[in-house]
Amino acid sequence: MSYVDTSVNCSRVRAQVSLRLDGELSEIESRMLSAHLGRCELCRLYAEDVEEFTLALRAAEPLELARPIVVRRPRRLALARMQAGVAAVLALVSLGLASQLAPSSTGQASLSRTSTTVTRYPSPTETEYELALLNRLPDRSPQSVNGSPLL
Repeated sequence: MSYVDTSVNCSRVRAQVSLRLDGELSEIESRMLSAHLGRCELCRLYAEDVEEFTLALRAAEPLELARPIVVRRPRRLALARMQAGVAAVLALVSLGLASQLAPSSTGQASLSRTSTTVTRYPSPTETEYELALLNRLPDRSPQSVNGSPLL
């Protein structure tokens, strides 16, 4: 008893009939096809019809057409592919920008960002006050601290 539906087997076999006529079946596939055609009368009749039609078609003289046959591709399909490509490029650009602008997980700025250091200069009043304090100190500047010369 077979657990596979016979229509599945017959569909597979009918697809292989054309392959056998073109010589594209392996030896084992050809033997399996022959075994099925020996058991299944409907598939055998189908194979005979296909073989007869194929041989007649191959033997027929080619006809010259008055006008050539031109198969045109629909423009809509090409436009849809282009739109999909543009959308993919935009998604990649957005992802790249987001990864460059987002702060890293360690809390530091991303490498692409420029780090700015703000330098605070003392106001003139503060500078004058510091100079006044320095002038009040006695002139005892050491020549070295901990063995390092002061410059």
